[in-house]
Amino acid sequence: MVYKIVLILALLFPLKSVCQQTDDDEMRVLLKNLHYGEDNEEKAHNLLKVVKYYLNKENISKADIDSAALLNQKAMHISRELDLKNSIAQSMLFDSEITITKGDTVKGNELKNKALSFTKKHNLNKEAGSIYASLGYFAANTGDPNKIKHFINAASSYKQAGDFHNEAEMYCELSILFNSMDKPATSIKYALQAIEIKKKLKDSNLYQEYTILGMDYRVQGNYEDALSYALKAEKTMDNMEINGLWVSLLYDLLGTIYSELNFYDKSVEYYKKAIAVSKESNDTEGVTAITINTARSLYHRGKITEALEVLDSGFKFYHSTDCDVEYPSLYILIYCKLKQYNKAKPYYEQLIKCSNKVSERAHIEQEKMYYAIISYLTQTGQADKTYVYIDKLKELAKVHNDLFNLSQLERAHFESDSATGNYLGAIEHLKNQKKLDDSLFNINSTKQFADLQLKYETEKKDKNIKLLTQQSQLQQTKLEHEMVIRYIFIASLAISFIILGLLYSRYCIKRKSNAVLEAKQEEINRKNKKLQNLVEEKEWLLKEIHHRVKNNLQIVISLLNTQSAYLENEDALLAIQNSQHRMHAMSLIHQKLYQTDNLSSINISWYIQELASYLKDSFDDENKIRFELNTQSVELDVAQAVPLGLILNEAISNAIKYAFPQQKGIISITFKETQENTFLLQITDNGIGLPEGFEPTELDSLGMNLMTGLAEQLDGTFNITTNNGVTITITFIKRVADV
Repeated sequence: MVYKIVLILALLFPLKSVCQQTDDDEMRVLLKNLHYGEDNEEKAHNLLKVVKYYLNKENISKADIDSAALLNQKAMHISRELDLKNSIAQSMLFDSEITITKGDTVKGNELKNKALSFTKKHNLNKEAGSIYASLGYFAANTGDPNKIKHFINAASSYKQAGDFHNEAEMYCELSILFNSMDKPATSIKYALQAIEIKKKLKDSNLYQEYTILGMDYRVQGNYEDALSYALKAEKTMDNMEINGLWVSLLYDLLGTIYSELNFYDKSVEYYKKAIAVSKESNDTEGVTAITINTARSLYHRGKITEALEVLDSGFKFYHSTDCDVEYPSLYILIYCKLKQYNKAKPYYEQLIKCSNKVSERAHIEQEKMYYAIISYLTQTGQADKTYVYIDKLKELAKVHNDLFNLSQLERAHFESDSATGNYLGAIEHLKNQKKLDDSLFNINSTKQFADLQLKYETEKKDKNIKLLTQQSQLQQTKLEHEMVIRYIFIASLAISFIILGLLYSRYCIKRKSNAVLEAKQEEINRKNKKLQNLVEEKEWLLKEIHHRVKNNLQIVISLLNTQSAYLENEDALLAIQNSQHRMHAMSLIHQKLYQTDNLSSINISWYIQELASYLKDSFDDENKIRFELNTQSVELDVAQAVPLGLILNEAISNAIKYAFPQQKGIISITFKETQENTFLLQITDNGIGLPEGFEPTELDSLGMNLMTGLAEQLDGTFNITTNNGVTITITFIKRVADV
């Protein structure tokens, strides 16, 4: 049935994610603004908002997961610094969901339980509710029996936090869950709780709760309440303009209710609406289920040939399984009605085979299977075999006091007794059917159904009248506007003639003033030319400054080189040599700036090649080291290029000096854009690696401290690992250059 399909989807795509989706453009603006401003509570909140956006994307990619992880890490850092316990708990939950999304379910659940302990320790009830809800959704997707417990705990936590809206949503999820488990009484209880809370909050978004109640009451045989809530759901959906699977589910439910009340025309009308919505949503399983219901409704109206045509048309959407009962059971009924028993026989044999696995099927599927078998046996002279199936059907019907099926069973019992010659029993069962029909169709035989239908139709007509009145008022306003425009047009023509006269007189005056304006224009042109010369002179001066800075750095390098000739202390010589390389790294930037027209940024690809070549010539006199460069051509602001260059200098120098004491080796440098405005710099060698037990944070080293500090200056992250060599990774976000 399409009911079960939609309810499963409702659990796979929880309400909380739908309600909190944010527009992509808004997120891009928010993400851009996160690069600026001080770290504060608002920034932490916005970071978590973007993390949730990435995690809730329908088709989440690896890049999305990486972005979410990076932003969540920043949010956690700010939250811990400012002691924002609510944000810390939310960030811990996101960390667990990111881990699960990456495929590590065990660790993800451990992190989720750790986050739950944190919320309990600090009495964060709302955040605890979010974690319980997340556990419930994950459990529902994996078939974990603890899903009910998680949703109940989530509702309790939200209630303690005063978040009654989310408490109601959890009750709605529980109602959906118990409905899919074929427990209508419990489902009704939770749906009514959700409705009670939402009405107190003046939240009119009740179409899901109304739909579930309609389904539950129909299963219980309470057609008055089932139809009432189904019509309320339709009214709510019309007001909210809802589309998709829930609309298809509701139309299918209304079609089924009307069919079982013998209002077959109304039933087919709703089934056709349901099929149209399912096709729009590409819900092929829904189309299949509703097509079967439509054919069944036509069958009950006596339109057997039309029912067969509709059933045949659904085969293009049909995905058969070994023991699917929907199509075979209805084909048996139709072919038996047409007295084509040879065509019904293969389907009968298929159902007999499937009846061995009856415990695996929902009670609705069992009912359809048994009714079809009974029909075939009765009409092929085997009525004595039907009683065992009639007894099984009675057991199913008594579970929910399903009056409709109990009535149908009395009819089937009557037909079987008649066929086997038990006429007294047949008369008794016919009387029982009449009693059940009187009880079942009380809604149809009294004023109750008319009142329900009239109330709904009246409200719909009132709504249409209101719309027509609004359209009439708009039309009247439009006519009045057109009249005003006509008068304005006539007045405009008169004014235009006056203006033409004035324009001519102005033309004469303007001719005299043009000469004065031309003289002033020449003066302006002379000043513009002078300003242009000043701009060019300023650019020349700026280039000259870069040139002189570069020359001064070279002079300092030369002075240090001269000084080193008078020193014998190896540590002092090494310090001077390191300082020379750092100054050369900076001088390369100033050299590039005065050699090009762009005075505010530098091409990093060129810079990496030049710096690597210089350091290789400085250290590698034996040519035992080979460089592999994989860099993108990117223009970077001077404010970021200088710290990046110093990091490169430190990393390459350390690799050349320490990574290859005896052997040849390779140093790989990668610089690329991983996503919009986010860049990765990675320096890797295949040398001897770091010593065992090496801790970068505990090392009192100028080079390591310098690289760490420069990474923070870039607003980036610094990471060093060792595995068959050393890998240094810098991740940062590009800033817009200030010209």
